Amino acid sequence: MKDIDKKISAALRESYPDVDLPPEPSLAEELITAFRGRNKFTNAMAFIWSLVGFGAFVWSAFKFYDAEVLRQQLVWGGVCLFSLIFISFMKVWFWMEMHSNRVLREIKRMELILCAKKD
Repeated sequence: MKDIDKKISAALRESYPDVDLPPEPSLAEELITAFRGRNKFTNAMAFIWSLVGFGAFVWSAFKFYDAEVLRQQLVWGGVCLFSLIFISFMKVWFWMEMHSNRVLREIKRMELILCAKKD
């Protein structure tokens, strides 16, 4: 966590000592959280498809180096490039899902603070 995050957290705990704020989750906990909730099937499928894309990349890379004709090398090189782009898109989408979970968690924290302030 950054220094400013620690200062904000300390100020919130001082202002609202009766609100029990959960600690920030680690990256592994955020990854596991992405596989829970209403989008768990979609997130699991995205993760599986990115693994399939990685397998296709490795397979086509071996085929690229085994090819003897330039045309075959171009085809397998294209498959390598496409699978790398596919993996990149899937990972970016997955990280955006994790980011939206992080934003929702912060909104819920603020709701806890506001509800405690009302009482």
